[in-house]
Amino acid sequence: MGKLALTSLAVAVLVLTGCSQKSPEVDMTKSTADTQSSVDDGMSALQKLIASLEANSKTIYFDFDKYNVRKDQQTNIDANAALFNSAEAKNFSIKVEGNCDEFGTDEYNYALGLKRAKSVKDGLVAKGMNADRLTVVSYGESNPAVNEHNKDAWAKNRRAEFKVLP
Repeated sequence: MGKLALTSLAVAVLVLTGCSQKSPEVDMTKSTADTQSSVDDGMSALQKLIASLEANSKTIYFDFDKYNVRKDQQTNIDANAALFNSAEAKNFSIKVEGNCDEFGTDEYNYALGLKRAKSVKDGLVAKGMNADRLTVVSYGESNPAVNEHNKDAWAKNRRAEFKVLP
């Protein structure tokens, strides 16, 4: 339905119900597009903030068949804790996503991904994050960062990533 048809329909409803076009309850001077635009602007600002937080978070990488946070990844834990405790992020929840390479059974990789996400969560909590803001999930091997089959790709797939939840 076009904008003109919607406006005509709204006027017809107002006439039938006895309301004038200048009624304070209905502002006929604002188009549906204007209202939608202001809603979109509000959502895009929230989406931009969430995207910025996710883009600035640091992925945590793991060794083969391990779920403990490596010493060289501790700086990423520290940076993520600072980012997620910032004023911009304090009202959001964070989902920690554990991932694995393609080795092992589906069940094994699901469990390993969950252990990886949990160890990252524990590291963030140790750095001052509220545990209630953090949730963990495992994607096992079903969410590879790299679809190739070599050592570099497998190393990039053994990771924990973050999603910001409104």
